[in-house]
Amino acid sequence: MKNYITKIHGYMPVVIIIAIIVFGFAIYDIRERLVRTENMIAHLDEEVDEAGTGVKRLLKRSGGAVIQGNPQRSVPIVGVRESEFDFGVIEKKDGIVSTTFVIKNEGEGALNIKSSDITTSCGCTKAQVDKEEALTDESIVLTVFFDPNFHEEPQGRFFRSVFVPTNDSDNSEIEFKIFVEIKS
Repeated sequence: MKNYITKIHGYMPVVIIIAIIVFGFAIYDIRERLVRTENMIAHLDEEVDEAGTGVKRLLKRSGGAVIQGNPQRSVPIVGVRESEFDFGVIEKKDGIVSTTFVIKNEGEGALNIKSSDITTSCGCTKAQVDKEEALTDESIVLTVFFDPNFHEEPQGRFFRSVFVPTNDSDNSEIEFKIFVEIKS
């Protein structure tokens, strides 16, 4: 019996080392899970911000105003040839990418777009116009910027939207989409 106990005591350092290694792997696994959970929470926080932006956008929407008075009155008419752009696969290290869309006034009245009223579906996407008014046959250039480093993005191809309110009663809001896939 005494030899048996001596053998067990002889294995104790090995058992302790194995226990420390197993415990270390468990801690590493827990840390990795915590990092993934933190990233998911950050992304969900961004989704909540996106939802809030959507609600604000809907509350601002005029709902299609009816022109009263003289039916011959001059009105703006929005003309957009392209409302989507695909960046394809981009690399995070290359930073912010941008593209432009042209919004043409094909009507007789002045087309107005207020920069401060433009919203996006996500904080990683920004947009600006080169001017806020276009007369007949003039155009407004919308520049859309996408920052792949703003936060953790979804895997694979995805899109972001830009919402541009106008004073065209038939097109009170135009949606532009950018598509992208990020390579780490």
